[in-house]
Amino acid sequence: MAISNLPDAQTQPATTRATSALLPRIAVRYLLSIWFWGWTIFFAWTSICAIVNFSLRQPFSDEYVNYQTFLNLPFPANVLQSGNGHRPIFPNLLIEAESRWFAADHSLQFTFGLFCAVATALVVALCAWRERRLTAAGRAACAMLGVVCVLGLVNGRMLFHSYESVHVYLLTLSVALAGIATFEAWRRQQRRWLAWACVACTVAMFCFGSGVASFPAVIVLAFALRLPSRWYAIPCAVLALCLFLYLFALPGDQGVRNMLAFRPIDSVLVAADWISSPWVRLWLGHAPPPLEDSFTHAMPYADLGRQVVASAAWLQGASGLSWRMLARLAGFAGIGLFLLLLGRFTLVREAKPTRLQTLALMFCLFALATATVISLGRLDYFVEYPEQVWADRYVVWPNLFWCGLAILLVLEAQRLRWRGLGAVGAIPLILLPLVALPTQQTYADWAAIVYRHAQQSAAIVRSGLFEADLFPNGDDASADDVQRSLAMFRQRHLAMFADPAFERVGSTMNAPLEHSTRFAAEARISNTFDDSLTGMHAAHFEGKVIAGTAGIPHDGQLAVLDEDKRIVGLAEFSYLVRDSALLYDTPRKSGFDGYIRNYRSEGEYTLALLPRTQGPAIFLGDIARTAAEK
Repeated sequence: MAISNLPDAQTQPATTRATSALLPRIAVRYLLSIWFWGWTIFFAWTSICAIVNFSLRQPFSDEYVNYQTFLNLPFPANVLQSGNGHRPIFPNLLIEAESRWFAADHSLQFTFGLFCAVATALVVALCAWRERRLTAAGRAACAMLGVVCVLGLVNGRMLFHSYESVHVYLLTLSVALAGIATFEAWRRQQRRWLAWACVACTVAMFCFGSGVASFPAVIVLAFALRLPSRWYAIPCAVLALCLFLYLFALPGDQGVRNMLAFRPIDSVLVAADWISSPWVRLWLGHAPPPLEDSFTHAMPYADLGRQVVASAAWLQGASGLSWRMLARLAGFAGIGLFLLLLGRFTLVREAKPTRLQTLALMFCLFALATATVISLGRLDYFVEYPEQVWADRYVVWPNLFWCGLAILLVLEAQRLRWRGLGAVGAIPLILLPLVALPTQQTYADWAAIVYRHAQQSAAIVRSGLFEADLFPNGDDASADDVQRSLAMFRQRHLAMFADPAFERVGSTMNAPLEHSTRFAAEARISNTFDDSLTGMHAAHFEGKVIAGTAGIPHDGQLAVLDEDKRIVGLAEFSYLVRDSALLYDTPRKSGFDGYIRNYRSEGEYTLALLPRTQGPAIFLGDIARTAAEK
């Protein structure tokens, strides 16, 4: 063999060492990409399935007040009214369309709200996918952050309530699009893109009260992108016009001009607490005494729930600080880190944010501006009810802040090539899905319970009964509000009264009762009670389909017949017969709840499926009495 063909004695070991050092890094990045993308798919899929399975399809909470406005006022006056201090004009348009063309069945709100939530997360994922400054693992991590923070079920209060979903997620999508449009105004050097950003901000402002914060966020973002100063007149003018309409021109203006409390130190503390909400609801708030007993007690039944609760308690004990103080420190740390990063973009001329960084900045700026508005406008409320600063109805906005901040830190670590610090910083990202997993499961179970509760409320009023515990009676809606709205729904065949089968309750069925070998169900009396309005003795029963689940038409009506074939009550499909509510599919619900009027313990009651049109009713089974009645 020629000498020239022999490997160099000095270069071979160096090459081998370089290759051996490179391979572990490649393997780690590959495994991290799989880890992050796997959890991205998991959280996105399970959240979408849970929302489809358990999104509320019946009026709930303050809807019993809001629908009175929609139904008593003509269009367009009804959509222009204020609601709870907000101006939800664009969601109101959707609700008006749903009331006119879909009998207020919540299908339009549910579909549009879910679309906006998925679209918001998708904007983050697509911007991350196109970010070439990041490694594959970094892009996967940013996509995961978008899905967990936007679609994660820690936001369940807003995701599952169809009415709230439209208000909140049309806003988040508008904020995301405003950030992207502002970036395009800089990239293309065209003012029209800044005008499009203002259009998105206008939609956000007339979705929910916090939407006003999108305008200052765009203005600061324009400054960070160094847009020409004369262009600032566009967002400033549109903001001034929107404020005039919001506060003075539109009807109900007195209800949206709240008194502001100017106590700067208290407001700063409230803002830090409010920003820390995701830390509290996912982790710290489960340390004793927990923020919400019911959720903390349910956590050990979820995967890794026991470990999350134990780690929160351990950190509280080891630090000697209460979880409230730890959360406040986390809030201040997050705000401080963001202001440092924002300072680099605004003060260093060479620092030019990418599309993904612009989106992250927009999220953080919007959340901070919202924190400022809330800490001024609701300061006295939080002083009186301090636990409400971490309420689940607020957590969507702080989630956007931490999503944006985490993305900025990932990009910053990549820019500075902080290998050691980057490896340490990757640990929270790796642990995030594990910490969020028990909350994902717990909120799915919570949603299943609330969904069943709402379906029971429809079944009882369709049966001509009423039980106060199934309906609101407080600040959101009074008992009188509930009765007025139910009367309007019944009269106009809307919401739970859209199906006219409720009018057959009390009548005798003349059609034959057909026995089928395909369909069967079992049901048992759960409890008896006296109707709170009429004093009529009634019974609540629950059951499940045991044969022909897929074949039972859900557009049919479950009904109860007595010995004389008189229809004495109706039932609604209300729950899935599964051990866990966190599913990977959207099966038909085979569990149901129903009610019986003038219940007699010695009576014989039959469960039947009434046809929508002509034809025989189908016998499903007899309703068993309780052990005490036998």
